[in-house]
Amino acid sequence: MTLRELADTTKISVGALEALEENDTERLPGGIFTRAFVRAYAAEVGLDPESMTRDFVDRAPEFSASGSEQILDRTGKHDLYRSQQRMAGTVLKLALVGAPLAALLLFVGMRDARTLETSPVAPSGGDPATLELTSAPAPTVRPRPVPVGPPVIDAPVAERPLSLVLQPTGDCWVSLTIDGDLVFSRVMRRGEQEPYEAENEIVLNIGDAGTFGFVLNTRNGRSLGGAGEVVTARITPGNYRSYIAP
Repeated sequence: MTLRELADTTKISVGALEALEENDTERLPGGIFTRAFVRAYAAEVGLDPESMTRDFVDRAPEFSASGSEQILDRTGKHDLYRSQQRMAGTVLKLALVGAPLAALLLFVGMRDARTLETSPVAPSGGDPATLELTSAPAPTVRPRPVPVGPPVIDAPVAERPLSLVLQPTGDCWVSLTIDGDLVFSRVMRRGEQEPYEAENEIVLNIGDAGTFGFVLNTRNGRSLGGAGEVVTARITPGNYRSYIAP
């Protein structure tokens, strides 16, 4: 059986199959996804999937379950960094808008104060004592400018639970992990629809991002990659909006 025939049967890219045969771990996606590749490859060529997976992990410990947790931890830190970048950008924009507004209010207050100081008091006839009291300048009231700072930004409310519907547009290898538990790892067919819910985390490993589609919290998900591209997506209540189509 050729690599192309194996790729058509298992829905694993030819590049990933070549990496498995050549034991080139640098070209493999890592973690649960690669172990699923090894099982599918072994089953297709007539070997014992569990035995071959154990041998593979012994040769490449970074693909063990603990190695997968380290990969997910790095992904989570990257998502947090990107979220902090977006928040800092928003605060900077609001500060740039608020500074000119504060300067305008200060200018208007000083101009009104100068108008009160220079306004003459009209003379009137009558008793000299009354004239003296009337002509006395009124005390100047200087308005104090109110400092204007950037408005308080409410942090986005994390939505729980997360609702997910998997609906590939073509045959596609999918591995789904919800709240730390592997739900399934198999080839999904075009037209299938699988609904799920998660409280804290959804991890998707996709063998062909170009044929994968999904709905997240009743809204269409964005494209995760091109045809034949192997991708991993980690979705949480804090970052799920970045996975929704614009």
